[in-house]
Order: sequence, then C-alpha cells, then structure tokens
Amino acid sequence: MARDEGGSAVRGLIFDCDGVLVDSEPFSCGAWLPVLLRRGIEAELSDIQAFIGRSDQAVLEHYRGRGAQFPPDILEEREQEYFALARGKLQSFAGLREVLEELRGRGMPLAVASSGSPAKVRFSLVEVGLLEFFPIRCSAAEVARAKPAPDLFLLAARLLGMAPETCAVVEDAVPGLRAARAAGMKAIGYPSSHPEAVLRAAGAEVVLGAYGELPGQLG
Repeated sequence: MARDEGGSAVRGLIFDCDGVLVDSEPFSCGAWLPVLLRRGIEAELSDIQAFIGRSDQAVLEHYRGRGAQFPPDILEEREQEYFALARGKLQSFAGLREVLEELRGRGMPLAVASSGSPAKVRFSLVEVGLLEFFPIRCSAAEVARAKPAPDLFLLAARLLGMAPETCAVVEDAVPGLRAARAAGMKAIGYPSSHPEAVLRAAGAEVVLGAYGELPGQLG
C-alpha cells in the first residue's frame, strides 16, 4: 500500500513504545540475559539488541533454531525480569510530555502500537506518567503478524477511526518503520536506537532531532 507523498496533514498519530515513549531498550533487552543464562545460554546485550523493534517471539525463534528449548511461561518470566530492572528507573524523553499535551490540546487522536505485551506497555507508560495520553494501546499479541508486517499499525488506525493514509507513526526501529510504510502511513524516525541514516534507509520520511520538532511535521 503506497502512501501519497503529497504532504497532506496527519489526522492520527501512532507511537511505538520502547525507545519512543520510554527509554526502555537497555532494560527490555537486558531482561533476556538472566532468562537465557538460566537455560545455559550466555548471550551478550548486543545479541539481543539486534532484535530491537521485533517481537519477543523472534528472540525465541532465534535460539530455538540453535537447539534451545523453553517452557511455556518463558515470556512471562522475561517480563518479570523487565519489571524488576525497570521499576523506579525508567524515564521518558526530553520534551515528549509537552508535545503530547500540545497534541492533545489540538484534539489529535493518539495511540500506542508496540511489539511488547499489553502488561509491559501499561507498566512502562505508568512508570513515566504517560498512560493518560494513550487510551488506545495495541500489542503484537493482538495481530496475526508482527512488525515489519503492517498489521499492528492498521489495527491502531482502525481503533482511532482513521484511514491509514491519514496517520503517521513515530518509530525508533527498522521493522517498525518498514511496517509503517507498508501500512501506507507517514513514517517518522526517532533516533534513540539507530542513527538517522539507518532510519532513513528503513523508510523514515522525517527523522526528529528532538521531540519539539514533531508537531511541525504533522501538517
């Protein structure tokens, strides 16, 4: 689905969560390390960072491909590790709250669409005090295909009551930007996980230098 590049005004805005609304990637990736170590897998943080923007299932599939076996509750175990690591330490990004208040004042519909679980998304937003801005929260658990497929962003647009081509997505990761473009949405990069060149190569039409620039990119 190709998006009209004519620069029409954005009517709905969808945010990824990790690395976009909350500075959580070190905790999110780091939570895998003790879980894997308990199964005899000595992973480095960089090994897990390679999966930024993809679902937890992608991590499991990678290690299953190397012969690892995991119990049915492995993702719950990893989530509890994340909660323990991030609780009381999680932060958002400079200028974001002010931008969200401005957009809410404009009447801009907002949603979160994350590869994380519903519980993880809610926990993260509560920790940084941003839950109030996002009554609409979508998780990869609710769709058949995770990013880079467009399913998650299409679900968010549907819940916002917006046509996909009228929405924009703020993403820090390559799979998410590709998913936004596949959904026909304006792809806005936030360089918390990758440099600008990587985000543009993944399809970002705009890469923010700071969150204060975001309102001006919405038309």
